[in-house]
Amino acid sequence: MAEWFPPRVGGRAVRLSVAGTTVTVRSPLPAVVEKVARYVAPWWDGAPGQGTTGPVVTARLGGIEDLERELAGGAWREVPYPRAATRYARLRSGTSVVAVTPTERVAFRYTPSTGRMEVHGHEPEALVRAGVRAARELARAQLIRAGWVVLHASAVVAADGRAVLVLGGRGAGKSTAALTLASRGARLLGNDRVFARARDDGAVELAPWPSGAAVGLGLLGALGWTRVVRTRLLGGAEPHPSQDAKVTAAIGAGCTGRLGADGRELKAHLRPHEFAEWFDVACASSGRVAAVFFPAVREGAVPGIDVGRRVAVSESDFMMGDQEDSYPDIFGLMDGQVGGTAHARAAVAAALGRLPTHAVVLGHESGGNAAFLTSLLAKPAAAATRAVR
Repeated sequence: MAEWFPPRVGGRAVRLSVAGTTVTVRSPLPAVVEKVARYVAPWWDGAPGQGTTGPVVTARLGGIEDLERELAGGAWREVPYPRAATRYARLRSGTSVVAVTPTERVAFRYTPSTGRMEVHGHEPEALVRAGVRAARELARAQLIRAGWVVLHASAVVAADGRAVLVLGGRGAGKSTAALTLASRGARLLGNDRVFARARDDGAVELAPWPSGAAVGLGLLGALGWTRVVRTRLLGGAEPHPSQDAKVTAAIGAGCTGRLGADGRELKAHLRPHEFAEWFDVACASSGRVAAVFFPAVREGAVPGIDVGRRVAVSESDFMMGDQEDSYPDIFGLMDGQVGGTAHARAAVAAALGRLPTHAVVLGHESGGNAAFLTSLLAKPAAAATRAVR
């Protein structure tokens, strides 16, 4: 298991590693390197110094205007990245790809021939966020080349080392299932997306995509975390920069009900290190899948096996196409195969289809959910709903 907080890297470069891949992040500002390492530390390993192999991210303040001018000189496209409008283009010289996110005042230059990514930000915190994104992108590209895929999933690892993969569409209850188990002692491997690879022996191994979490106020309250967050915020902790002010106000007032605006649910945004610091949740850096859960959350439901609901791994469970609405391949790192190659996806789907698979229904009461999920996790082969092809 990765430590939730890294040793101080104490310098201007850190080597980040996950599942046999490495990415070096360096900056003239040691604090930027320190914060990038801290962000990924619940799941990825970090060591001081620059690696001798692998891609490199260099993070610097300023320089955004120069890249904006380069971009303006040619034809560019605009996409949400991660959900902010980002303009990008391969320069006419063909030597690099430039991208600029005007609202966040960050910019990137990727040079394929060297594997180097320059990141520029107008202030340190924006630079840290952009540095994390760049490091994840470069790691994702290496993992996909090594046969990994990206699943739209959450995952936890039990005390005995068995991993549970939680699949389902948006709003199905992936976070409810995973965070409920994590709050009861399982280690959190991923929330909303994870890397997976089918092994020759038929097993499916998992690796984490480091990220924060968006948690609905109802789930936050059911887990008993609202009071913790409220106490932290009142004590001076800064809310996540992407968290809506209405959410911050609602938490401050102790609200634990669903909060919506303009037809969408507003959620609390948690940073990775807050899982351990605030909620005493441990994280896992790897796992092998022992069972697959497909949850559905229904008000008033008694937690249990969702008899009659057919479940199976499908293409919609991979982060690709319309499903990948946050991190498109703007730098051309993966030839558009952001969710993994077709061969790797088929291998993972087939391997998962041979594992115990449970369609489960959960309610809004955390204690009942926890008791059922814990009992199911203790006997993953019991009452399984086999995947239907």
